[in-house]
Amino acid sequence: MNVLGIIAEYNPFHNGHLYHLQQCRQMSEADFVVVVMSGNFTQRGEPAIMDKWTRSRIAINCGADLVLELPFAYGVNSAEYFARGGIGILSGLGCVTHLGFGAEKGSLAQLEQAASCLAKESDRFRALMKQNLDEGHSYARSREAAVAETMGTRLAQLTLTPNNILALEYLKQLKLCNSSIKCIMVNRKGSGYFDTELKGDIASATAIRSHLSQEQIELCVPKETFQALRKAPPVKGYFDLVRSAVLNRSCEELSRIFSVGEGLENRIKGQIRRAEDLESLIGQIGSKRYPKTRISRILCQNLMGLTYFEEQFYARVLAAGPGGTKLLRQLKKTAQIPLITNLNKIQPLPDLLEKDILASDIYNLLTGANLYKNCDYVRHPYIESSNSIQFA
Repeated sequence: MNVLGIIAEYNPFHNGHLYHLQQCRQMSEADFVVVVMSGNFTQRGEPAIMDKWTRSRIAINCGADLVLELPFAYGVNSAEYFARGGIGILSGLGCVTHLGFGAEKGSLAQLEQAASCLAKESDRFRALMKQNLDEGHSYARSREAAVAETMGTRLAQLTLTPNNILALEYLKQLKLCNSSIKCIMVNRKGSGYFDTELKGDIASATAIRSHLSQEQIELCVPKETFQALRKAPPVKGYFDLVRSAVLNRSCEELSRIFSVGEGLENRIKGQIRRAEDLESLIGQIGSKRYPKTRISRILCQNLMGLTYFEEQFYARVLAAGPGGTKLLRQLKKTAQIPLITNLNKIQPLPDLLEKDILASDIYNLLTGANLYKNCDYVRHPYIESSNSIQFA
């Protein structure tokens, strides 16, 4: 039995994602596809364009068999932790045979070579990283320079693009845990990650989110996504909640937020009253050393009160198709981590799961959804079987 794992955000699920899923399924000859997907907030530290229940249902309708939630603590974090969470869950299922991911540049062999360097971190590599960080460079640029010095500029260039960065982290995590999971790589097709224009039938998620009012996006997404986008409520008031959460913490308390470090809490407190919107706040705090995406994640982590945490992995089911229900029966025999379909039956709750529940509550506030009817204790997974369809 071949089980393909994919780690994703699907914010929103577009034609590029559909192509990737289909290609990975074909290349791995998978009997089942399980997706570990971000919840209501994304790795960039932003509210998702649609809630996790809707996005997981779309994924099932577009070919996935089972969708599990990537915990907030991993999902709104650096690429390293994002990958660690996804790989930890897939490995914990005990039956995943393949991992499928996308990349902009290079071959799988080249990425594996670079990942080996990152996993081992020789003394020279660590010294170069420290030197570059001390000079004020960002983590990404420091790592690029360290890889260039130790393995050459050709491999260093593979560490810069978004999909490659995650691919390297997936490969690194698999090496660190000595996993037998085989990797399937699909080269990115169509627009680049940061492209803001709608081009052809495969556009970036960034472009789609930027042009929601244009009918042209119908060409770039499956019909299930297009219909859901038309019904999705707008996210409002996020900046006010972010600002309130910062104002409500002292500098000492801010310093304990997961991604804060080296006095960054003082910059955040110093700018919180000056900024007129979220974009200006992030811009005023950010610097060459601290890129905007890290600042955005910090503000989101602070909103949820995420401090340093112990590793926890669990398989929280968001949606399952006919194949997924079969796979769930198999997982009851193979899974080495908790399998969760109903929060009300889990006592005590894993500590990290409480952050997922809070993230859902805050997302419901931002979208004006009924807090009780849409809370994680009441909402249930979307289950589609050959005999019945249940909407979450």
